[in-house]
Amino acid sequence: MKNVLLAIAVLVSLSGCGKKELRYWERIDLGEGLKETHILSVVIKDDEILVGTYGKGALFSKDGGETWTVFEKNDLDDKSGLSWNYILGGDWDDDYIILATLGDGLNISSDSGITWKRLGYNFFGTEYLYTVGAYIEDGIKYVPTADGIVVFKDDIDPTVEYETTPLTTIDERQGLASQYIYDMVISGDNMYVGTLHGFSVSTDKGKSWRNFSPNGLYNDDNLAICKVRAVAVKNKTWYAGCDDGLFYSDDNGKNWNNISRGLPSKFVHDILIDQKGGLWIATYKGVAYTKNNGQSYKVYGKTSGFYGENINCLAQAPDGNIYAGTNYGLYRMMEKIPAPNIYPEPQMVFNRPEKPIHQWMKRPVSASENNQCDQTYLYGATMGGNFRQHQGCEFNNPEGVSLLSVDDGTIVYINHRIGHAVLKCDTRFDDYYVYAHYHHMHDITRFIGQKVKRGDIIGHIGKKGNVTNEHLHFEVSLSKQDDSNVPNKTVNNELWRKPLAGCGTIVGNVVDTDGKPIMGAHIYGVEKPVPTETPFSFAETYGDSVNFSPAYNENFVIADVPAGEYLLWVEDGGQKYAVKATVVPLMVTRVKIVVERE
Repeated sequence: MKNVLLAIAVLVSLSGCGKKELRYWERIDLGEGLKETHILSVVIKDDEILVGTYGKGALFSKDGGETWTVFEKNDLDDKSGLSWNYILGGDWDDDYIILATLGDGLNISSDSGITWKRLGYNFFGTEYLYTVGAYIEDGIKYVPTADGIVVFKDDIDPTVEYETTPLTTIDERQGLASQYIYDMVISGDNMYVGTLHGFSVSTDKGKSWRNFSPNGLYNDDNLAICKVRAVAVKNKTWYAGCDDGLFYSDDNGKNWNNISRGLPSKFVHDILIDQKGGLWIATYKGVAYTKNNGQSYKVYGKTSGFYGENINCLAQAPDGNIYAGTNYGLYRMMEKIPAPNIYPEPQMVFNRPEKPIHQWMKRPVSASENNQCDQTYLYGATMGGNFRQHQGCEFNNPEGVSLLSVDDGTIVYINHRIGHAVLKCDTRFDDYYVYAHYHHMHDITRFIGQKVKRGDIIGHIGKKGNVTNEHLHFEVSLSKQDDSNVPNKTVNNELWRKPLAGCGTIVGNVVDTDGKPIMGAHIYGVEKPVPTETPFSFAETYGDSVNFSPAYNENFVIADVPAGEYLLWVEDGGQKYAVKATVVPLMVTRVKIVVERE
């Protein structure tokens, strides 16, 4: 029996209704094997609760959370199960349940979840697959996606070839600042949308739009440099939760007020307006509550009962209870002190970060666009065993976003048909030549043999080749030969790119007691603030089809980790094996986790 560390909840009080009430957060038992599930969304209507998870499907309760039905993928019968277990949102009425998946479009049931129809690649093709929610208003379905908003009324049969499309779409053609949607609120004819480029409002159900930048920043194309990930509306006041704080406007967007001071983090993931008009804010570092529109906040984190602090979503039940979805389960606010959290005792402490050996590349996408990798399918990952080991990472962005040279170098390969270009970098590592691969580009603006400078435009985001959405697939490869043959021995590109501001990198090994690398292990304990639409849940150790860096000999990497102290763990055979790690900006922390196997 291993020793454990106990995190004891500290007494917290919240003034309200003329008296002091003790407030804590208790994790809800969702069923066997689901207690610590990564929760992506929660929707409550009367006594019914719909929960979306990372890799575990959707959970539905008709009795206020007393019992749960699990909707999940069924590999033996695709009609009785979901097509995909990653659910970012959903909605239901008397006729339908509709689920928004992370990368496979929609799943729709008209018989209370007994059977399901898939509206994915089989119906949409390469667009509208990355959905972030679903809403049913008066029988009309609204689905925000990375390619715009999909709207349809009647039931859709994916096996039928329609003479006219049964759906309409809303994107830049109607005036949206960006088709890359994070959140949406519908109220009558009004639509309020959070996008990659600011806050957008329509008063005619999407026919025309006004666009705003809550933080007041714009790029050279007059697009907002403001990622609005959460939207809420109270009477005539609009709220925007962004990567740099919480803002509101009470004059139709003419002026925006920053009310971020006092929040536990400026990364805002969700906004809930409760039954009394108070604001609940889900952030990267806990939940914040204000009853005076941001003049002061009450903050809830680990000392209030949460196992982790990254809060993904919020909802309120008719009885007033507040629910919070986290990376480690679904929580409900209560007045009694919850049982203490139990954390595994670390084997070792790694607290000596070092300078990186080769993190010198510029990011291939600018900071004003989505320059964060899709965290669900990183280098060497299989997305929980669903795909082959990944040779690179994905930068999801709308078609046409500029792609930048990561170093001074020479274009040595181009394939226009599949949108593939290769840059041989001028910077070398030891006796290796370093190559950067750009895949799926819409167009390539350079020619073979052309010299480029760091930051020059090479081409633009597209969807050529074998893809399911518009994105850049980016790889780094090494070769000791300088010839016309493009090397295919990839390495983890996150070890070659500079981290985001304020972040460092964890480079590690998971091994058995004989020192043998363990393949396919999941490493937990790191929470990242963004991206929310393709979030980080765990790292995965390499399989036999990817390669380690000659400098590190690693079998996992966690990049863009905000500076701080972390408890990392691997679960194997019912045991958790943990280490502590210190992360410092722009530095590398090496760790090793030893798993005891007979």
